[in-house]
Amino acid sequence: MKNILLHIYCVLAILLLSNEGQSQTIRSQNPFIINALINRFWQNDSTAYLEIATACYPSQATLYNDSAGSHRSIEFWIKIKSNSNNEIVRAGRFRIPVTMQDSAKDLSSGILINKFTYTLECGSYSLGIYGFDKGNPIRCDSAIIHVEILRRPKTVTLSDIELASSITESKDTKDPFYKNSYRVISNPSLIFGREDAPIPFSYSELYNLNIDSVYSVTACIINGNGEPLKYKKQIHRYGARNVVEVNSLNISSIPSGKYKLAIIVADTLGHEIARSEKTIFIHNSRLLSQTVPITSAKTAEFVGLTNDELVAEFRKAKYVAFTDDRVAFEKLSSMEARREFLAKFWSSVENGQRGQTDLTRAIYLERVLTANQRYHSLGKEGWQTDRGRVYILYAEPDEVQRFPNSSNSKPYEIWNYNQIESGVIFVFIDRSGFGDYTLVHSTKRGEIQDESWQQQLQ
Repeated sequence: MKNILLHIYCVLAILLLSNEGQSQTIRSQNPFIINALINRFWQNDSTAYLEIATACYPSQATLYNDSAGSHRSIEFWIKIKSNSNNEIVRAGRFRIPVTMQDSAKDLSSGILINKFTYTLECGSYSLGIYGFDKGNPIRCDSAIIHVEILRRPKTVTLSDIELASSITESKDTKDPFYKNSYRVISNPSLIFGREDAPIPFSYSELYNLNIDSVYSVTACIINGNGEPLKYKKQIHRYGARNVVEVNSLNISSIPSGKYKLAIIVADTLGHEIARSEKTIFIHNSRLLSQTVPITSAKTAEFVGLTNDELVAEFRKAKYVAFTDDRVAFEKLSSMEARREFLAKFWSSVENGQRGQTDLTRAIYLERVLTANQRYHSLGKEGWQTDRGRVYILYAEPDEVQRFPNSSNSKPYEIWNYNQIESGVIFVFIDRSGFGDYTLVHSTKRGEIQDESWQQQLQ
């Protein structure tokens, strides 16, 4: 599974607080960021635990005053929808209080980690995670994540890897971070090497082991070329079919950058039986990155991307890029320059300088993936189609009216957006009959308009 840097659904947050009492707020000028990490652990052959670990930062919470005094708090909404029938199967709302500290230094250095666990049957789900500043709900962060819960294989297999800043033995079963005789403090940022997370710990579960067999388990840091940089190998004869595997690795000699942490199970002959991997980011201030200097937090998001990946990302960002951006990007010849360009480009998008007030890099790229799954046609990727472009720019429509092919009409769709410009529509027609829907009319300012679009149905 992947770490997700959550981004803005501010309208939702405003609606959630619209019925709450008024209070006086002291606005925070810091950015509002929530990190989330999701992992799956099987309960049995057909059911799994979905664990959602979140990290929020006390210094980002706005101080607000009401009749009960001064407060800071961050709220989460979690919603899990079944993709098979679009029904909500799990939902919860959680308020995380921020304890007031005596000094601003204590407050600014803290990270609040929370964990939420849900039991899910096998299936395909959409997970929505929404976090917002209770004192100023316009400051918010969110993400929609696709989650697959598969049946547990009958052979030896591994769970997802839970990356943690600390794992210690524990008998306190009432501790919210207790799990199978350990206290596991997740690290949703996936960044290691800093003072608060100097060593990457990993927690994983092995299933369907043969108690008479001997296994080797290797924890390994792998670079972008697939080369192991650091590893630790242990030999085990387990006394149970399902066990817990805990590891840690010293990363002090590894330069800053993006890597993979892998847990590999093999037999006594070295034949790989099972593997699980998780992306991690190493920030080693004493060692320069071998790939690119990290000049800003935004630039760090592009560490580890190849030149082809950088070019492909900017190509997909065409719907929020200007002509000058395209000309400037084409003149760049080095990966370092392209990383820095994309960092500045997405920062301008997220600051609203491209006309999109609620769009971030994470949201945009997530919509590209969704568009590719839904709208590909005639050799075109979904993001390249008209429906893909509209979805990427304006998100999920409030209503879709579908009109199939008939003897008197070509197939067409009408998308309704109720919250844009007091309500707009987009009309798409499948002129070829092969699923390639073309935008022929919209009431949105700046989009194509053709009041006689119905004539094109013939």
